[in-house]
Amino acid sequence: MTSLHPDTFNKKAAKPAQLDAPAYQAILEKLLAQGEGWGKNKQVGAYLLEKLEFETMTTSGKVETRNSVDFEKKMYIVMDTDQYPSEYLRNLVIQDITKKWGGKLIKERDLSQPEFSGPGLWLIKKGSFEGDYMPVAGQKNTYDPDPAAYRVTLAVKTPVNIPVQWTGGFVVETDGDIAIRQKDIPALAAALQSIRKGETTAEEALFTTDAKSGEKVAKFDIYGMEPKFRETNYAPVPIYPETEAAMNAFKKAPAAKPAAKSGPANA
Repeated sequence: MTSLHPDTFNKKAAKPAQLDAPAYQAILEKLLAQGEGWGKNKQVGAYLLEKLEFETMTTSGKVETRNSVDFEKKMYIVMDTDQYPSEYLRNLVIQDITKKWGGKLIKERDLSQPEFSGPGLWLIKKGSFEGDYMPVAGQKNTYDPDPAAYRVTLAVKTPVNIPVQWTGGFVVETDGDIAIRQKDIPALAAALQSIRKGETTAEEALFTTDAKSGEKVAKFDIYGMEPKFRETNYAPVPIYPETEAAMNAFKKAPAAKPAAKSGPANA
């Protein structure tokens, strides 16, 4: 029987406390001072999972009723164009997926079997996908990375629990990354500067109240990446001049120092 060393167990079990407002301010200033440009840089094929439409008609061809079944979660099926280089091939994959799904409906296939199993294909929420990609003019179901969605990221050296825009936090593990879209940096930089100038507090500038839960959540869309996610899914990209200008104030001035009782802000 193999047992875990106590130190190993403690490291696995311990979850860092979520950063309080001053510590969160400090790590965001470090993100702007030391962050690097990363982003999507490859074209993809993508197919939005559309709702199912049904018409009941009379024998004379008149529509009696029309009903639809919509997917609860709006999702795109996305394909890597390195793996699926032609629209024809990508269309065949979609047709095969829907055929297999139909096989489940008529009980010809095991419900536990996947409709797809292989490399270079994944699902992503509609909002997330459309925030990162834009349609290629004149091509169906083909998308280019949107340069406006390029990120600035900061690798962390120890686990850190950051506030997020939903209830709860997100633990960024060692060698993971904190990220923000470049287009969101000017507003974040302005908020951090207002804290430095004493015009507002970190609590007021960086947090808001969730309308549904009534709980405190992060105001800005800063999120965490798992270790190696950045290198696997992104590539180095330039930082735009307007983004660089907003970041420069934090490169030249010392970062804010969190209060003594704050959670860890080391990254």
